[in-house]
Order: sequence, then structure tokens, then C-alpha cells
Amino acid sequence: MTEATGFIDLQVNGHSGIDFLNAVNHEEIRKANRALKKEGVAGYLASLITSDIDQLKRASQMLNEVAMEQGSDEAKILGLHFEGPCLSHERRGVHAPHLLRNPESSLVKEFLAVPNLKMVTLAPELPGAISAISELAKNEIVVSLGHTTAERAEAEAAFNAGAKTVTHLYNGMRKDGGLVDLVLERDDIVFQMIVDDVHVSRDLVAKACDKALHCLIITTDAVAAAGLGSGKHRLGDMEIEIRDGRAVRTDGTLAGGIGKLTRSLEILEEMGYSREKTLPSVTSRPLKLINAKL
Repeated sequence: MTEATGFIDLQVNGHSGIDFLNAVNHEEIRKANRALKKEGVAGYLASLITSDIDQLKRASQMLNEVAMEQGSDEAKILGLHFEGPCLSHERRGVHAPHLLRNPESSLVKEFLAVPNLKMVTLAPELPGAISAISELAKNEIVVSLGHTTAERAEAEAAFNAGAKTVTHLYNGMRKDGGLVDLVLERDDIVFQMIVDDVHVSRDLVAKACDKALHCLIITTDAVAAAGLGSGKHRLGDMEIEIRDGRAVRTDGTLAGGIGKLTRSLEILEEMGYSREKTLPSVTSRPLKLINAKL
């Protein structure tokens, strides 16, 4: 797969004013799909943040219905990514604290009943997380560690149980912690990172890429505000605002991304990493992780 055929993004919450969790009809989702395609995205995982399970199911059903019949002018929905609700309170970011849950077996069963669920982000230090990771992995759902206080030992237990990746490396975790160190040491673990000059400093991007460029997957964490510019927009049940090129909640907390994968590749090129070496991070590598084809 080449740049000409399009990019793959494993974390897209919405685009062009459409929030996937709150989309009211198929055409809204298609509007976002068409906008993503124009930005060079060939396929993506639709990310749904921490919500009530019924809302997750409703949004999932609508996205899956659209995925069944897509036009050539749309970015292809490759599956669903649940970012939460099994996240750390301490590292939750903008995820609603009253909706966070431990990964009980009953919740895992509900996840497994959702068609086309490809990835789940969870915090491995939560009670029941290791058995949940094992069960999800056994059912071919990619488990990604994120929004977590986990250090090396907890991360190692999670990877040994079947977790395969990390959601937005450095964000939602201790930037200089044991989890980050472990991820960058292990050749069998790929890591997702937002490269937009907002979420992660270039120094930290370089630290990761110098050690493990061959394990990098770039994501945008795009939210409804992506593609629109300044103003106020929705993310789940929150209002977010674009200020100085950043998507933030009213209290200033970062609330997803508004960047483009083309710009991420440019940033890495400016930092001295060749397009030849970085292109797999937005094409073949994410497809391999979720075992998908365009």
C-alpha cells in the first residue's frame, strides 16, 4: 500500500462537525467519511469514547450499517474502537468520570456481542483487566493500553495476556514512566502516537522514533471539530472549542485532535525521518494490527 492509495487511521472520533457517538443518521456519518477521503484517509476505525453501554451500542449499530454499503468517495469504516469505559480515573483526560467502569466479565460479554469491534482501549491496572484482556484477545479484538497509571510490571502482564499496542503514547500516561520504556524496548508491541506538534513534543516524538520507528502507528484522534477550524463543537456529551490550533474542553484539557496524517508525515520528515521509513505507520502497519484489508 502506498501514499497514493490512502492512509489508515485507527482513532477517529468524528470529523467535519460530526461526532460518531452522537450522529443521528447515516448521512451524517457519510459526510464525515467523504471529508476524511478528501484528506487522504482510505480507511479508519470509528472511535467511540467512554459512554453508557446502550449509547455505545446505538452508535455502533449505525456505524456498522453505513459500513455495509459505502461509496468510492468515502473513507472505509474498517471497524469500531471503544476508547473506554475501562480507564483510569487519574488519567481519564476528558472521559466522563461517572461513566468509567472496571472490565467486569459481564461488560466484556457485551463488548463481544458488538459486531465489527476491532479494538478496545483499557487501563490494565484495573481490577479484572488481565482476564478481560485475555478474553478480548482470544476473540481477536485488539487490546490497546491507554489512559492508565500502569508502570512496567502491569504493562508486562497486560502484553503477556494478549494486549498488542498502546493508545496515543505519552498522552494519558506518565510520559517518563515504565510503561513507555517497556513499549519502546519490545519489538512485538506497536504503539500509536499523535504527531501534530500539539499532543507530543518533538523531543518525545524523537525519543520514540529513534528507538522504535519500526513499531510506530500514527493516529490523529480526530474529533468532530477536525476539518472545521475555530469554534465550538461536540465530543460525546461535552462541548469542546478550537483555540490556537488545539481542541480543548472548557477547562483547557486537551480533547482529541484536529490534525491530518499528511501533516504528521511532514513533521517527521522535518525531523529527519524519511517518508520511506514512516509511510508504513499510516498504511500497512495499522492494517496488519487490526487484521484488515481495504
